[in-house]
Amino acid sequence: MKRGYFFYLVLLLFIFIISFFMPFISSISTLKISAKNSSIKSLEAFIEKNSFIDKDSVVKIDDNYYYSKNDDSIIDVSKMSFVKPVDVIENMDLFKELLFKELRIKYPLFVVEQIINNDFDSFIVSSDKIDISYLTTEGNKYDVTLVCRDYKNLVSFGCVDDIQGDPNSIGIDPSKKSVALTFDDGPCVYTNDVIDLLLDFNMKATFFELGSLMERYPETVKRVLDSGFEVGSHGYNHKAFTKLKVGGTLKDISRTNDIYREISGRDLKLVRPPYGSINASIRDSIDVTFVKWSVDSLDWKVRDERYVENVMSVAKDGDIILLHDIHKTTLEHLRDLLIRLYNENFQVVTVSELASIKGIPLESRKVYFKFV
Repeated sequence: MKRGYFFYLVLLLFIFIISFFMPFISSISTLKISAKNSSIKSLEAFIEKNSFIDKDSVVKIDDNYYYSKNDDSIIDVSKMSFVKPVDVIENMDLFKELLFKELRIKYPLFVVEQIINNDFDSFIVSSDKIDISYLTTEGNKYDVTLVCRDYKNLVSFGCVDDIQGDPNSIGIDPSKKSVALTFDDGPCVYTNDVIDLLLDFNMKATFFELGSLMERYPETVKRVLDSGFEVGSHGYNHKAFTKLKVGGTLKDISRTNDIYREISGRDLKLVRPPYGSINASIRDSIDVTFVKWSVDSLDWKVRDERYVENVMSVAKDGDIILLHDIHKTTLEHLRDLLIRLYNENFQVVTVSELASIKGIPLESRKVYFKFV
C-alpha cells in the first residue's frame, strides 16, 4: 500500500514540474520561431532592397549565411550585409595548404605553383563544399572542390558533410589519348630523380631494369613500386637474347626474376629484350610477355634536349616511348618532355595501363610495340 502511494506521489510531482515549466519551454520555442521568421523577413527585405540579387538564386549555407549564385556573393544574416566569399575563411594559411594539396591531386606541380597565389576566378560556397577556380592569362581554367570534412575547422559557417569520396581524384580516362613511358637500363643514381619528376606531373612509367643493378639498388626498385609504377625485366646484364639463344635467355630471365622476387615478393611479367633483340624461337619458347617500343627518343645517342623533339614530333595515341634513366642528359631534359606531353593532353601511363585502356589483354609469348 505504501509502495503504491509513493508511486502516485512521484507521478503527481512529475506532472506538476512539467506543467510548471511547459509555458517557459513553449515561450522559448515561440521566441526561436519568431526570431527565425524575423530573420527570414529581414533577408527577404534585404534581397528586395538589392534588386540585382535574383531571389531564386539565393541558397542557405547555414542560419547565419546565405549564398547568392548569380553574383557569387554571401549575405551575413546577422548583419544583413554582403561579405566576400573568402571572408568566411578564418585561417587562410591552413586553407591554402589544403587547397594546394587538393589541386595537386588534379594538376602537375608546375601548374599548381603558377596559380596557387593568384586571385580566384570564382569561389562558390555551399553547405557541403567550396568550388574554386582559377583562370590564367592564357585562358586556361583550373578548378578544385573542397569538401566539408576537410575545411570545417577553417571557416566561420557550419557545413554539412554530405559528400563522399574525393571529387578531385582523377583516374585513368579511356577517352583520352594515352602513351606509355618506359625507362631502360636502370636502376641507377638518376632513377629517384626520374621518379620525383614523374610524381610532380602525376604521371606513370614502366622501368625495364637489369638484374645486376637491381642487386645494387634494391631500395630504388622498391620505391618504383611504392610510387605506383611498374617494373619489367631487361635481362641480367644487358646481353642480347639472340646471342644467348633460347636456353641462355631462359636462364637470364629466371635469374633476374629471382632477384626481383627477393626484393619485392613478386614475379616479373613483362620483359624488354636488350637492344630489342628477339626472334621467333625465343618468343615462342618462354612464357613471358615481351615489350618493345614504337617511339625511340634516341636519348642514348643524342645526349641532349633533341630527344624531346624526337618524341613529340611523332608521339600519338597508343605509343610506347623508349627512354633510358641511366643518362644524366635524359634526366636534365625530362621535365621539358613531361610539360609538352601534358600541354598536348597526353595521359602518361604504364605499359600495362595502356594495354588496359585500349582493351588489349597482355598475352605470354607475344611481342608488343604499341597498343592501338
